[in-house]
Amino acid sequence: MNKDITKEIFLLIFEVFKALCEILWKKIKNLFSLIWDRFFGLSDVSKEQSPYQEWGVTDEDKWPNVPESMPVNQEEPQQKVERKEIECIPKTPDLPNSYGDNRIVLMVRDFEWLFAYWELRKDVIDSAMNILGIMEHHAKIILRVYDVTDIIFDGYNANKYFDIEVTGNAINWYIHVGEPNRSFCVEIGLLTPNSTFCALSRSNTVRMPRIGVSEIIDEKWMCIDELYEKLYVPIGCGISESVFERAHRNWQESLEEYMHSSASSSNLASSKK
Repeated sequence: MNKDITKEIFLLIFEVFKALCEILWKKIKNLFSLIWDRFFGLSDVSKEQSPYQEWGVTDEDKWPNVPESMPVNQEEPQQKVERKEIECIPKTPDLPNSYGDNRIVLMVRDFEWLFAYWELRKDVIDSAMNILGIMEHHAKIILRVYDVTDIIFDGYNANKYFDIEVTGNAINWYIHVGEPNRSFCVEIGLLTPNSTFCALSRSNTVRMPRIGVSEIIDEKWMCIDELYEKLYVPIGCGISESVFERAHRNWQESLEEYMHSSASSSNLASSKK
């Protein structure tokens, strides 16, 4: 065998033996250290124990003072997470006070009351004031309620009407009409002392509900001829029968034929015997 190979093998075995010895030495050292601490380290531990403290004595005068400008945060982690989630939720913006429209909307509350809400643009009001001229300072805002039952309303042909003065800065109003089953329309505008009315906006037309049962009564029931022909089949002499009656009759005829055939077969079998 070559001397170099033998030398390499010897060095490799030596390194393995050296590594094993180091591992074994560390294990032995740790074992001796554990035994020493277990049997000879009790006196040191007893010396480091805290002295006896009398019950009820908290030594508050020795506690460190917390500055008032530094508040102590005592929130739990879960509360912090919930607050962070709430802060992450986007805030819904508030609804605007106006949308820049010039209109009035009429709604039905019940068979006696209406509800109207409106929005008026400033330029429309200023234009109406200019039309009124010197009477603009004495004009007041009113709701003119028209009875437009069974007519096509053009602004002048109402059955009747009445006015309601709008006080304050109101943008909606409950209107008592007390007439069920009638149609109404409302205009909001300016009224002068000499009864000149300048409309600013006109509402939709609504129909008040009835207060009782409708007086319209059907005199007879409608009948569809095609459906009648499918359900009722004439059998002659002006007599008709329904589908169910015909099915029942056919079933009885089939049952009688079966009974007759069974009786005849039994008679034939007895005669053969």
